[in-house]
Amino acid sequence: MLQLADMEHNTLEITLNALGEKLKLINVNPQTLTENNISKSVFILSPINGFVAKVNANIGKYATPSDVLFELINPNDIHLNLKVFEKDLKSLFIGQKLFAFSNSESAQKQACEVILISQNLSENHSAEVHCRFKNYDKTLLPGMYMNAEIELKNNKCQTLPEESVVYFEGKNYIFIHNGKQQYTMREVETGSKENGFIEIKNTETIDNQTIVTKGAYTLLMVLKNKEEE
Repeated sequence: MLQLADMEHNTLEITLNALGEKLKLINVNPQTLTENNISKSVFILSPINGFVAKVNANIGKYATPSDVLFELINPNDIHLNLKVFEKDLKSLFIGQKLFAFSNSESAQKQACEVILISQNLSENHSAEVHCRFKNYDKTLLPGMYMNAEIELKNNKCQTLPEESVVYFEGKNYIFIHNGKQQYTMREVETGSKENGFIEIKNTETIDNQTIVTKGAYTLLMVLKNKEEE
């Protein structure tokens, strides 16, 4: 009988401690709780400083432990969540630098850093990449759509303004100014593009040459018209 009583006592103590820990989760101190100060309602304190972004509960609604009652946002720790396709994930790494911008303010770019790369792919074969803003702009609001430019490589190469390269019959060309309004159309092999410039891979084509950087398409139209005459 004594052993049975000890076992029941230990079981009740474990149950009591477990209930006490649950009460602590809703900011109720079990040490000060008595039959005289039991309340039908309690205050739910936010674990972070911020604001309520979404309310999923209402008065009188029964909530289960798995229900999300509120969605909270900490404005001091806003992250950028990017969707990156599977083929591009191999080029990303933690600590990588990038610039983010909204569609309405494309010229105002925000410096960011990659802090987390998800290892799970969605149905469209993309993964979430979380980034932290270097200096968070408070005009950016949670839920806004943003684009990002990520620096993958830092290689030196010879470039020309994109408007100096024309695409004609499946190939890329530039115009070389020979003087006295004489121009030569020459094929070039192009590479990556960035910030209005395009890489020229066969650099011997443009070495020590005077390249037409504006009006290249106009020259192309003039050349085509002459050929048709």
